Amino acid sequence: KSGYSGIDCFAGGFTIGEVTIVGGRPGHGKSTFLINVAANLVEQGYKVALFNRELPNTEVIKKIICLESGKLSYSMVRNSEFSKGDRKELESISNHLKDKYSSEQFIMFDAIRDFRTSMIEVRKFRPDVVIDDHIQLIDPPKGIDQRRLQIEKICNDYKWLAKTQKCCVILASQLNRQLEYRTGNDQVPQLSDLAESGAIEQIAENVYFMHYHHKVNPGNSKLNPNKISVYAKKVRYGKTGSHVLGYNGDKCKIYGTYLEYEESLRT
Repeated sequence: KSGYSGIDCFAGGFTIGEVTIVGGRPGHGKSTFLINVAANLVEQGYKVALFNRELPNTEVIKKIICLESGKLSYSMVRNSEFSKGDRKELESISNHLKDKYSSEQFIMFDAIRDFRTSMIEVRKFRPDVVIDDHIQLIDPPKGIDQRRLQIEKICNDYKWLAKTQKCCVILASQLNRQLEYRTGNDQVPQLSDLAESGAIEQIAENVYFMHYHHKVNPGNSKLNPNKISVYAKKVRYGKTGSHVLGYNGDKCKIYGTYLEYEESLRT
């Protein structure tokens, strides 16, 4: 289970031997969502391996600190602007972080560029879930010139990794820029918006899109900056649909519903 019932209802969660794609344009919450999912999975006792192709591990750690604290501001942590109270909060959650994200339970990498080395680390750690953010930044396989075929090879390799290592694989993918030139309801991501869409779509059992409406139309006062939509556009063994999540960017926290976000403000 992802920890979000509104998302798990589409496919029942993540399944061993299967690949799930999480797509979105830059700034639409893919990485933050995947970090939240990783935290939820570790909380449930699963072993998680996270490959950070885009963000350095230090930046992900900052997000995890804010997520787990619920009090510290990401902008403040990023700029190293701490009050005495903030320092006490850091000290108070440090043991919690060490326990929850122990080396037996959680591992992440930010300096592995190719799939082969990633596979070696997965085989050594033997995780229940592998999260890769994102696949377009994996070094292309040698001897394959066409970008579409390169991505197809990477996705196929991840599919076989999921099956042979008996784990779930979650891959982040960029979308092409066509989405930025559409308006209204047409701004909702479609499978054709996936970069190298054909190769990715064929391999994955599930394809979810993160879409932050406020990011697309920041001047529209009707769009709530604390809501992010998830669109399930391909679910091989379930149902498609959409779900709205609550979002607090400065706490790096994604809530199961917008109501949960509102309740967090009162506690």
